[in-house]
Amino acid sequence: MLKIRLFIIVLFAICLQTTAYTQELSYFLPQGNYTLNPDIPTPKQFLGFNPGEHHVSHDQLLFYMRELAKKSSRVIAKEIGVTYENRPLIFLIISSEANLGKIDEIQKNQLLLTDPSKSSSLNLNDMPVVMWFGYSVHGNEASGVNASLAVAYYLAAAEGSEIEKILKESVIIIQPAQNPDGIQRFANWVNSARSYSGVTDQFSREFREPAPSSRSNHYWFDLNRDWLLGQHPETFNRLKLFLDWHPVLVNDYHEQGSTSNPYFSPGMKGSVNDIVPTGNRKLTEEIALYHADAITSDGSLFFTKEVYDNFYPGKGASYPDLLGAIGILYEMPSSRGHHQVVNGVTVKFPDIVRYQAMCSYSAIKAGIDKRIELNKYKMDAYKEASNMLSKGLTKGYVISSEGDKSLMKELLHILSVHRVDMYALAKDVTVNGKKFEASSSYILPLDQKEYRIIRTLFDKLTHYVDTTFYDITAWTLPLAMNLNYQPITTTAGLVGNKVEKINGNNYSQPELSNVGYLFEIKDLGSYNLLYSLQKNGIKLKVSDMPFTFEKGGVKHSFDYGTIFISVNEQGISPDMIHKKLIEFNHQGCIRILAAHTSMGIEFDLGSSHFQKITMPNIAFIIGRGASYSSIGELWHLLDQKYKIPASMIDASLLPELDLLRYNTIILNGNYKFPKEVNDKLKSWSQISGNRFIAIDQAFVTLNEIGIADIKEKADQRAISPQLTYIDNRYNRGNTSINGVILKADIDRGNPLLYGIKSDNLFLFKRGRTTISETSALFTTPVNYSKDPLVSGYMSASNLEKVKGMPAVFTGRGAIYFCDNPNFRAYWFGTSRLFMNAIFFRELMPNAMIQTK
Repeated sequence: MLKIRLFIIVLFAICLQTTAYTQELSYFLPQGNYTLNPDIPTPKQFLGFNPGEHHVSHDQLLFYMRELAKKSSRVIAKEIGVTYENRPLIFLIISSEANLGKIDEIQKNQLLLTDPSKSSSLNLNDMPVVMWFGYSVHGNEASGVNASLAVAYYLAAAEGSEIEKILKESVIIIQPAQNPDGIQRFANWVNSARSYSGVTDQFSREFREPAPSSRSNHYWFDLNRDWLLGQHPETFNRLKLFLDWHPVLVNDYHEQGSTSNPYFSPGMKGSVNDIVPTGNRKLTEEIALYHADAITSDGSLFFTKEVYDNFYPGKGASYPDLLGAIGILYEMPSSRGHHQVVNGVTVKFPDIVRYQAMCSYSAIKAGIDKRIELNKYKMDAYKEASNMLSKGLTKGYVISSEGDKSLMKELLHILSVHRVDMYALAKDVTVNGKKFEASSSYILPLDQKEYRIIRTLFDKLTHYVDTTFYDITAWTLPLAMNLNYQPITTTAGLVGNKVEKINGNNYSQPELSNVGYLFEIKDLGSYNLLYSLQKNGIKLKVSDMPFTFEKGGVKHSFDYGTIFISVNEQGISPDMIHKKLIEFNHQGCIRILAAHTSMGIEFDLGSSHFQKITMPNIAFIIGRGASYSSIGELWHLLDQKYKIPASMIDASLLPELDLLRYNTIILNGNYKFPKEVNDKLKSWSQISGNRFIAIDQAFVTLNEIGIADIKEKADQRAISPQLTYIDNRYNRGNTSINGVILKADIDRGNPLLYGIKSDNLFLFKRGRTTISETSALFTTPVNYSKDPLVSGYMSASNLEKVKGMPAVFTGRGAIYFCDNPNFRAYWFGTSRLFMNAIFFRELMPNAMIQTK
């Protein structure tokens, strides 16, 4: 009996090992003539498992990387910042002891490669190659972070002539986890849903993480698209070290479809950004041969020339190209768990981890072999940029925020992330008929090290070699922020002091009033003040017309949307009201005028032109059908920028939920509610002050609720054979819009446009949704212009579809945005419309929303 029991135990252990599909550590290490230092703990010795055997969580990874730095004299660990969920961002700097002993000198020389006035004096033969390895920016693409365990261990523990050469001739920077919050969520999901009996069904829970997936960060952002925009701590803290070192070979490790063959750059040949330095493609193709050898050694197939382009420069494998580096994208098949069978194809997690590790070692080999060439390439790239500046007509940009200091803070943040300097405008200047006053304007000279970054952020793009895109086709920063800016042909005499910080307006706080207070909302910081006042019980009114108010013999002009606080309507003492105003108007950010009479010029403060508004109580509807990425962008806007709470309500709760808790419900997605829920939502929308804010495909839900009858515009290709030919010839029949910037005409008198001074807005449009012309039963405060395309690629038929069409409209119970108003958290020009929809929802017309 004992023998039988022992046999069963041994058999069970063998079966468990087989179904878990474990591999020894050597499976993830490179071939070569080296030994391993026993004083350096292996992943299994420290964590209890080998790579690929179990999904490493971020906390486990963090402790292991700290241990490597503690045990190895080759490794320096740096922790720079934390995520939203307070997880440290850890980086390893790995090189020989001799190099680490003079690391400051090496770093200084590396940065000299970017200085055309000094780089020629460098001895490239003696300089190490600085390489960067970034793993798993998408949390559910877990093979990268798990491969980093093996790669870091090898570099810390291997001994022999091969590794000595690597360490002597390189500085290797590893970010083992680019998205700690997503990585932690995914590891928890997969490990908790794992079946040890060997379930490989692709539909099993282990392989079907629900939305929002852990691909994203805390606010459901795709961090791989944030390199250029720098909106999140994962990005701007990473870029601190990245720009401190300026690596020449940058490796970015991802996953793709489960049955796809491995991919690595260069990608599609035609779709390349023109601003990328000369020779980038050739050098990338040469490095690809090293990865080809590594993958082929297993007999595996791969692809390198399809699907992925190098056009949008805001990703981890394309942003480095702007800095004279070679950025390499790796896309491996994904197991999305431990071991699954997809359409008859077996996908095993250890194999995918091994692919990532092998391509890490081949990248190291390529970097060592091409050390001098890579360093020279970066040096030449910055010399080329200097020549581009000298030959170009544009020498910089003048920028005015028209008094919106909060908006300028956002601009300065993005520029400073990339080490780009902005200066005060030294004197008034008029450019192309537009006057820029020195007191409220700035200048951005192109004569800076990161010339290509500035051009990338400020250029408008309308010419394309290839019109097939993996990502967006336009991203012009000042248009996104709706800034008044102009290119200039000379900066002589215009450059004032460098702007280190944008201070608030620092207006004098208002004196005590027994009548009331007035302030405009032209500064983005106005929304912080609005919510703080309402949260603390201050009742607000808003003007629906411009007006003039005289005080002390001085006439003060106020625009649409001016806020009025009537003292005698508050129910608290004038002293308390005054105290709260000063407390919430931090550092005098907003100009507040104390009124000592109700008498106005065009109309008085007691006029019906001042209408009451109430505090928003906001709910986002999530669950099946929700568009999580764009909901996350709006959640981030409210939560991070304005500190305004919003509830995340799963659609499954709607049947039982008391909707009267909320007066603002955000719909972003294509939901399918049961009839009783639609009826309930319709009844809620008919209560005074309640409004849906719907975005993009959510118009379908508005129709089903019964408060709208919105129709999409017919595809022009169906009625125009000529446009069909143009689309098929130049955009391969693609009916979707790959991210463009469109000019829109606006009605500044509509509450959605309060606080906006310009006559036009610039909208970001992506996807397929275009609404048809409207009936007279509702308002369209924002319409695409007759000649709308400002930057980006649109097919001929898509361009015809949007011309003159409504982009935003309001009707009974709802405010509808055809396009995402806060794309990637930097489209401040239209995020203001979203904020106005929240605060001024009660002022919108109540007509039924219909389209032809």
